[in-house]
Amino acid sequence: MIKSIMEQKKFSRLDLLTMAPANMKEVRLDLGCGLRKKEGYIGIDITQLPGVDIVYNIENGLPFEDNSVDGIYSNFLFEHLPNTIFLFKELYRVCKNGSIIEFLVPYYQSNTQYKDPTHKSIILPETLRYFSDDKWYGSDYNIDVNFKVIELIYNYLPPFDKWSRRRFFFLRPILYPLRSFAKRYLWNVVHSIKFSIEVIK
Repeated sequence: MIKSIMEQKKFSRLDLLTMAPANMKEVRLDLGCGLRKKEGYIGIDITQLPGVDIVYNIENGLPFEDNSVDGIYSNFLFEHLPNTIFLFKELYRVCKNGSIIEFLVPYYQSNTQYKDPTHKSIILPETLRYFSDDKWYGSDYNIDVNFKVIELIYNYLPPFDKWSRRRFFFLRPILYPLRSFAKRYLWNVVHSIKFSIEVIK
């Protein structure tokens, strides 16, 4: 059943549990799910589509109470949102301690990032340091959130995606450094990045 934020200001954890799939005891959200909602997740999207459980514009924040969510997944949404700091503060607010957030975004050195006129933000692996408790000059911004990067997965474009195949195992000592160099300095080597981060409270 589709619910709109117009019906109530914020969804409580109990509200979300009643919307979760049967026998699910955790609240997991798919932000910007579109038509491809992740199985076992509650779908949130700005458009009323099949599979969307909550229709809401996430640019206005997340319509959930504090510490009400166990996990979040998002597939190519965050680059469409204009205020990255506000987004990560909202993610931190609604998630419980230890929650895992997984999200995919285009790689900053790819056509994927720049060809879409609706893209408004760029998120690099280094961006996440601003959203941690690391003590450095960036911590002077007092963003007041703390995420720990668990895993980064780089999705390579052809032909670089084939370099990790098993049949090239004997070339790994050469190919791995070359691919790392290409990822850092060349264009259209990586398509996107999948981030897995943990909420630390």
